[in-house]
Order: sequence, then C-alpha cells, then structure tokens
Amino acid sequence: MRMTSALALAAAFLTTAAHAQSSVGWRSDGTGTYPDADPPVTWSADKSVVWKTPLPARSNSSPVVVGDRVFVCAEPDALLCVGAKDGRILWQRHVKLSDTWTAEDRKLAEAKEKETEALKKKHQWLDDEINKAYAARKKDIKNQKLRKRFKDLQKEQREVQKQISRNARWASAQTERTNGYTSSTPVSDGKHVWVLLGTGVAACFDRDGDRKWIQFLERPRQSHGHSASPVLADGKLLVSVHYLRALEPLTGKQLWQLEKPRHAWGTPFITKVGETTVAVTPKGQVVRVADGAILAEGVGYLEYASPIVADGVAYHLEGGARATRLAPAPDGTVKKEGVWKATLKRDRYYASAALVDGLLYVVNRRNTFYVIDAAKGAIVKSEFLPLGRGTDYPSVTLAGKHLYVSSDNGTTLVMRPGKDYKVIATNKLGPFRSTPVFRGTRMYVRTWKHLYCIGK
Repeated sequence: MRMTSALALAAAFLTTAAHAQSSVGWRSDGTGTYPDADPPVTWSADKSVVWKTPLPARSNSSPVVVGDRVFVCAEPDALLCVGAKDGRILWQRHVKLSDTWTAEDRKLAEAKEKETEALKKKHQWLDDEINKAYAARKKDIKNQKLRKRFKDLQKEQREVQKQISRNARWASAQTERTNGYTSSTPVSDGKHVWVLLGTGVAACFDRDGDRKWIQFLERPRQSHGHSASPVLADGKLLVSVHYLRALEPLTGKQLWQLEKPRHAWGTPFITKVGETTVAVTPKGQVVRVADGAILAEGVGYLEYASPIVADGVAYHLEGGARATRLAPAPDGTVKKEGVWKATLKRDRYYASAALVDGLLYVVNRRNTFYVIDAAKGAIVKSEFLPLGRGTDYPSVTLAGKHLYVSSDNGTTLVMRPGKDYKVIATNKLGPFRSTPVFRGTRMYVRTWKHLYCIGK
C-alpha cells in the first residue's frame, strides 16, 4: 500500500527531472510519471516482447532501470542485475540476515534456535494445561487451588512468550506469502544499488555486484511483512522499517533516527518546502532530511500506498483522501493548510495514485477507479474497471500520453487520461504485483516468473 493546474504539472515534471538525475528507485522518482516515454499500448506474452528473462522466484519488487542495467529482487533474499539491452543476468547476490552476524553471533543463533523450539513446545503444552485447568475450574468454581493453578499456568505461559520474543532477533522476521521479504524496490544512483529486505537488513552493492556494506537495522514488527522502499535524498539513504532513519549511503553509518515509530507500507516522498529538502511520509509527517527534525505532523494518512507532492501540495489518497498545502514557517518548521478532503469508497488502496494535468487517478484493490480534480477535491468520475478478478496492487502510472492500470492477475488497461478517460487497450501477461516502469519506447514488468522488456 502511498497529485493541479498546468503549473502544477510543470512543477511535477521538474521534480521528476531532478530526482532522475540523482537516483532511480520506487516509481522511478516517486511520481510514477514518464512524460517522455513512448511505449507500446498493446502487448502479450509473445507480442511486442524485446526480451524476457526467467527469474529464480517471485517478488513484488519493481524493476529499477538505470543506465544499461536493470535491478530487481527475488524471494527470499536475492538482488539481481540484468542487462537492459538483452535481458542477460549479469549477477545475482543474496542479502541474508546471517551475513550480519559475527562467528560468535552464529553460535548464539544456533543455540537460540534450539532454545526457541523447546520454548514453542512448552508454550503448546501450557496451552493444553490451561484449557484443562479452565475446564476443571468451571466445574468447581469455588476451588481456590484450581483457580491458583489456572493463574499460575497463564503467568508461566506469558513468561515463555517473552522468552520466545527475545529470541526472535535471531530468526527471520514474520511475513506471509502475498508480501514476502522482497516487496521493497531497490534504489540506485547508477554507480551503486541499495536494497532493503523484510528481514530488516539493508545492503549496498556497486554496479558490478561487489558488496560495500550490509547491516541489520531492526526487526519488522508487522506479521504481514514489510514493503517501504529505500530512497536517496541530499546525500543520505532513507530507510523505513518501523522507524524512519537516515544512513550514510556508502558506509551504512546511521546519521539520525526518528524517536516515534511510524510503521507504513508505503514509501516517503522526497520534495522541497522552500529551500529545505524534506520527506513526506505516508503517516503524514514532514521530516527534514538534513537532521531528521519533524517539521510538521498530521498532513495526511495512508495505510498502504505512498503520498505524492506537487506544487507544494501533499496528496494522501485512500478512503479519506486529503490534500494539504505545505509552506515554510518563520520558525523553520512547515506550515500546513488543508486544501480539501474527499471521501472515497471504504476499501484498501494498495496502489499509489498519479497526478496528470490537474487530475488525480486513484484505484482501490477491487477495481474502483476515481478521477479527482486536484485543485478542488471534487470526484469527477468514479467507475468499476474491467480488470477481472484479482487485486490492484500495481500503482497507477503515466507513460507518454497514456495511463497504465494493472491487476495482480496480469491484466493491464491502457487508458487515454482525462475527465472522460477512455480504455484503448487491454493487455495480459503472467501475474504480477510490481509496478511497471518505462524508459523511451520500452516498458519493464516484473511478473512472478519473468522480467519482461516490452517495446516497439
């Protein structure tokens, strides 16, 4: 799971150019717009395919195209570098939690793994005993010995659970199959590539695959996994697991960390307020990149998608859609002013929105598509898209003159944007949850089994 006039569009494109010069990552520059692209509008698994490369496992990570290389991930811990010209895999590296351990840590991890297995068995035994004690107590409610045993067993189980939680540092973080460990999209400056995994591990490689550093940041606390992508800004690498923090890109040294944890599935958007570079987070914080100072809060809220910012307005778009104007305040903080609020259908909005010519394009997970006037917040049009059965995880994208909206069943609609938008093509590939990216006449799509290069 996180967009106004011609002037706003120009500002968005200028922001795109500025981002593209320094780094390429999630949605390329965060906007998901490629105004200079001219890709095909029709394709299939055997039509308009320049090349397709089999990948070792599925992943929700989007491709990153920089120079003559494409970076993409594969479950559970792989980073691959693919030649943009011919699709040949140039190298594959693994980013393992155990790679952050010392020899002493490895011994401790083995011991903790055995200890945890024993603790889990004890936890199950205590479950059974608690159920028996509860049944016995229910039959003899006044029996104080049974009451005490019931409470003692519960207390012991809580202690066992605490021990299991303490040992979790040495085990893989929890996730589930839909999300996996590689939903985060890498980021690259052309010379290096950075990756953040759902294990809480971040790493840096050069373009030839030589690892520069690897480190464990923190264990994700969400049992469904992690998906926020790393971003580069003002010479810093911003990574968000549970805490947003900044690292030195070439050493991994931590520069700052926010005190308040704000877990988000979406990725912060990098922009400027006045002369200050800030990260606007899905949870509505405006954070100064230089030192991690929170300059504003309550700007918006997104559970799953990423925000976008254009012409000084931040857009957080889901059921409770909101636009907030950001401006420098005299005391060095950021002044926020609500522009509008809109109520969309209550649902999950996994896909991030796109802003084109003063219109916002938003889709929820069940194919309900909205066109919103970015200046006023008025819903111009709302319609159910013919994407078929599936979930709309891929974000809305503009390439050249067309919008691309996809479902994880592999269907992509190519649409002519506008208040009276029109579907001009329906295309099908294998299933995917990543977001397509574009460059020139080519589109790159990471399906569950292949990396596709679609071109004219």
